[in-house]
Amino acid sequence: MLSPRARSLRWTVFLAPILFLRCASARTPAFESAPVRPVEQRQPLPAGEAEARPIEFRKLLLKLPHDHVIGAIEAGRACTGIGPLSWKPGREAGAGDELAPLLTDELTSAGYTLAGVSNPDVIFDDPRDRKPEFAIAGIIRDVRANVCYVQPKHSAATARASLAVEWQIYSYRTRSVELKATTEGGSLVDAAQEGAGSEAISRAFVSAARNLLADARFRDLIAGIDLGAKIAQPPIPVAWERLPARREPDFESIVSDSRMSVVTVYAGDAMGSGFVISRDGYLLTDQHVVGSVRFVRVKFVTGREVDGEVVRVDRRRDVALIKLENDVYPYLPLGESSRVRPGADVFAIGTPLSENFAQTVTKGIVSGYGEEDGLRILRSDVSVHRGNSGGPLLDGSGVVVGLSVSGYMLMPEGVGVGLNAFIPIEEALDALAIEQREK
Repeated sequence: MLSPRARSLRWTVFLAPILFLRCASARTPAFESAPVRPVEQRQPLPAGEAEARPIEFRKLLLKLPHDHVIGAIEAGRACTGIGPLSWKPGREAGAGDELAPLLTDELTSAGYTLAGVSNPDVIFDDPRDRKPEFAIAGIIRDVRANVCYVQPKHSAATARASLAVEWQIYSYRTRSVELKATTEGGSLVDAAQEGAGSEAISRAFVSAARNLLADARFRDLIAGIDLGAKIAQPPIPVAWERLPARREPDFESIVSDSRMSVVTVYAGDAMGSGFVISRDGYLLTDQHVVGSVRFVRVKFVTGREVDGEVVRVDRRRDVALIKLENDVYPYLPLGESSRVRPGADVFAIGTPLSENFAQTVTKGIVSGYGEEDGLRILRSDVSVHRGNSGGPLLDGSGVVVGLSVSGYMLMPEGVGVGLNAFIPIEEALDALAIEQREK
């Protein structure tokens, strides 16, 4: 059942029904009812003790053509189909907006922090309000419904419905979709009432929303729960070097050598950057680059492509360790972020925007240090864009001091403003429990 507040909203927004009936004569042949999907209803997982990071609703889209037949109008005690039940033309976008309050109610009930919905009468943002860290959107597909009028000439009916929602959860920090999930919802309105069709679809949508909130991946992402941090992980010995073994005196040679160890990472439909840290093929990148995949493919500046396996991730620190197939690889030496002070020259290497820009080098200075989400970061005006994530930030001698993770942009143009964040290299190693071993 819908919550009292959700029900109140529903009756406000569904005054104009989203379904309509096509008249059928007494001689109309029987019309086949839609096979409404049976759906297992799961219970939402509460946000838990961890402080849920703010999330905002963006949009709901209905991917159904105008006048789309979603089921049957039925009549009689046997609920025999007598005609088609269609989605009313011109209501696709509006119906999505009308269902949105049901989603925000479910998020609030589960303990999540919503941004921008505390006072709907406020026109302008309050600078004291917490800014959203995530946005949620969905595409409603495969709507099926049947409405049964048990008594002739009565507007009250029973109804059953099912639908599927393709959800996307977007992170403003990483500027990428962190989670994609499809959930189904189903409902039965077994007590005859007016507006039974729209009521059944509303309940089916709530069912799909609750099934999303029952997904542990959603809870862990929004609540900031890092399961790996709760259980001590055994250290992974990696033969990385703290200082360069030999470097040419000129900066151009240092950059040229460094590019040989930086790769473009392909993980499913995502692309990012990474860099090799040991001769036997251990590689660092960001967790949001690899997502939930286990195997990736990487490409070197020479054009060589190699398969790799994700061996460990830390979602909160946003780092991942990959092991490439056995071979001998060029690698970068690692240092500490304290090697560089504000004003020091640094450079970044990565694959911004498109694979056509693989191993692009940009130069800048260290701007300072700070915190985001309670985690220490290094800031630089080095130019980075989407796709640079996971690539190295190096000092003037070619030693890695950080990993590219996020940046600020002017919206809606998406122009960078030179305030970019990097994960200190020593904290990436600690988060992944990587210990140094002899070669």
